[in-house]
Amino acid sequence: MRQRTRVRFGAALVAIAAAVSPAAAGAGTAGAAAGVSTAVPRAKCGPGSSAETGLQGQVPLADRRSGRSRQGYRCNLELVSRYQGQGQGTIGASYGKCQYLGTILPSAVTAKRPGVNVVDMSDPRKPRLSDSLLSPATLGGTWETLKVHPGRGLLAAVSVGAATGGFFVSVYDVKTDCRHPRLLNGVKGTKLTMPGAFPGHEASWSPDGRTYWTTGLLGGAIAALDMTDPRKPKVVYNGLTGMVNHGVNVSPDGNRVYVASSSIPAGIVIFDSSDIQRRKAHPRLRRVSETTWRDGIVSQYALPFTDRGRRYMVAVDELGSGGARFFDLSDDRRPRLVRKLKLEINRPENVKARVADLARNGIFGYDSHYCTLDRTADPTTMACGWAQSGIRVFDIRDLRKPREIAYYNPPAQTGRRAKLVNSAHAFVPFGGYFSDILNATPDGQPLYTGETDMTADWCMSPPRFDGDRLWVACDDNGALLLRFTNGVHPR
Repeated sequence: MRQRTRVRFGAALVAIAAAVSPAAAGAGTAGAAAGVSTAVPRAKCGPGSSAETGLQGQVPLADRRSGRSRQGYRCNLELVSRYQGQGQGTIGASYGKCQYLGTILPSAVTAKRPGVNVVDMSDPRKPRLSDSLLSPATLGGTWETLKVHPGRGLLAAVSVGAATGGFFVSVYDVKTDCRHPRLLNGVKGTKLTMPGAFPGHEASWSPDGRTYWTTGLLGGAIAALDMTDPRKPKVVYNGLTGMVNHGVNVSPDGNRVYVASSSIPAGIVIFDSSDIQRRKAHPRLRRVSETTWRDGIVSQYALPFTDRGRRYMVAVDELGSGGARFFDLSDDRRPRLVRKLKLEINRPENVKARVADLARNGIFGYDSHYCTLDRTADPTTMACGWAQSGIRVFDIRDLRKPREIAYYNPPAQTGRRAKLVNSAHAFVPFGGYFSDILNATPDGQPLYTGETDMTADWCMSPPRFDGDRLWVACDDNGALLLRFTNGVHPR
């Protein structure tokens, strides 16, 4: 019976994927824009590169079978430092010279070094594990809630559980000593924290650092925690949006929140959050607009920014080769799509290559996940964790003509599964079972049953710009510090 259920669900999802095409993207959606380009020119790789051997963003099946993917691919980015440890649970965070590796269950509790592992990279030649954060939230599986507010130097996380949860939040001071974060909201000096009632799967700080927003998948749960005094987080809003929430982000003034939808069609809903920002009694979220599209599945999140005084957002999809897209928010009641970014491997004509390459490597394929900007006012560069396509970097000084300038797809960690107990990629029930569902053949038959083959990594974390360097984390390779080469990074 279980096998039949898998097959039916797989067939349904394949049918949905087959319907995804540029022609279907705009019909009847707020994000419609006829003739909007998706292609992005390949990076021109300079000296010292080890370029991709196939399509842009691809780890070809031939390279997976021959072992070539164990060397990785790099173009105008070089590795400065790496700390692999036990792997990375979905996403991590970084601050200063330190990285914080997110957790999944059960390894958050059962691993040799449980909790959020702290990596000190102050000496890139000798990165080391300097601490492990042990509190109800960090031991409860942080998933996509582990986020730093750089201005205040605060690291927060929610206990997510298997996929969505809540009840505990932990707030750490990383500004004083990033190598040894100090739990601020522990009860009477202990590692215990007070329980609360708020969702957990994804989270984001407001730009002013006063509010930590969390979203959950079930019922469209969303909550805002007042972090004015991080020693005493308070829930100031808790409600339901009526959708399947994913990522959340906040406008510079705090008066808008951008909530991604995990349902079909993919999209972003904008809410007026001014009641929460002003700490009004009995606050409400008011829907401003909803923008949807059909050439992607499961929107991850949206990031607002300004370019030449005009307001925009970049919206990113997690599945369905949706990629990233720029929207003009001059009138946020009617967001206007101006450009889409997809790698060659994401294009509809290459679907057969995608299916062949990804058949044995888990739920996340050649898909975007988190993108970050070098700055949120007049940005020049965008870097993205693009799952099995690695880290991708784009010149976006002209939003309508973005171009790729660099990439780093780390070496596949084939054969090292047993050591990577905290990698969501290596975690068999997550990688293997769901891959059977999403990567079925058109007649609904699973392509394989069993463990992921680990022939490419999952790079899911939001990169952080630091001059000519990028701080990133990938599930199997752990904490990575990269450096731009060949003068490609715009200044």
